[in-house]
Amino acid sequence: MRYNDRVKIITNQKADNDGWDDEVKPITSDWLPCRITGVGDELNMGVFGKYESGAQEIHFKNKVPNMDYVLIDETVKRKPTVIKQARKNTVVIIGSV
Repeated sequence: MRYNDRVKIITNQKADNDGWDDEVKPITSDWLPCRITGVGDELNMGVFGKYESGAQEIHFKNKVPNMDYVLIDETVKRKPTVIKQARKNTVVIIGSV
């Protein structure tokens, strides 16, 4: 599989306060190599419960830590619906806007 696409991962971390505020600071990673493909019909129905035409799968070559958002092309920010980790790979399924 070729990993020609690039995405950034955004993870929210709690700011180090005295425990009074629930302030969250987003941390953005560097560009990560991946492969972006469409989602098959069966997986689409299994994950979303309906057919979502804009759903995509993002395949990472290595294990990727938990994420809150995926940033595609610096403009598209989507929240992952499902994160699968199998063997040494990570697959993230995101829906359309």
